[in-house]
Amino acid sequence: MDLRQEAHFEGQAAMELEFALESFTADESYPFRTGAASSLLTDKHLQASSHGSRRPIVLDWAPMVSAILADLGRAPAGLIALKFHNTLVEAIIAVARQAGEERVALSGGCFQNRYLTERAVQRLRGEGFRPYWHQRIPPNDGGIALGQVVAARRGVGQPITAAESESAVSRGG
Repeated sequence: MDLRQEAHFEGQAAMELEFALESFTADESYPFRTGAASSLLTDKHLQASSHGSRRPIVLDWAPMVSAILADLGRAPAGLIALKFHNTLVEAIIAVARQAGEERVALSGGCFQNRYLTERAVQRLRGEGFRPYWHQRIPPNDGGIALGQVVAARRGVGQPITAAESESAVSRGG
């Protein structure tokens, strides 16, 4: 795609991928497969990752990677970036369906990506899910730091007050 061969800071390549899609609009996405872990992993992997009676859901990205490689040189980088982001959103929906969960929490540093967050919220709502996402606390390390403060306060028997929480949010963590 020739967007970035070397990153000079964390997230630089991801940011450039997001910026590349800005002039494109499409609902296209790349193919991927989901399945119960038993269909895609060995018993050894299952024993290491089983959680109670629920089986892990596995995403197989090989079809997407093959399709991206086929698009290289034939499609603009921005369109490839757009289809990649749309694929991530479709994967979120596929996992939510397979898990049978109506409520879906979107959290983590990748949700600093405005397109990914807005598209995920829109598509999840359109499919009848109830998405939850960061609106006043950052989804990355700043949110983790605030959560650690809350956990530490609770651990010593001091609940964090609404005023303290508001103050931390307004200072960015």
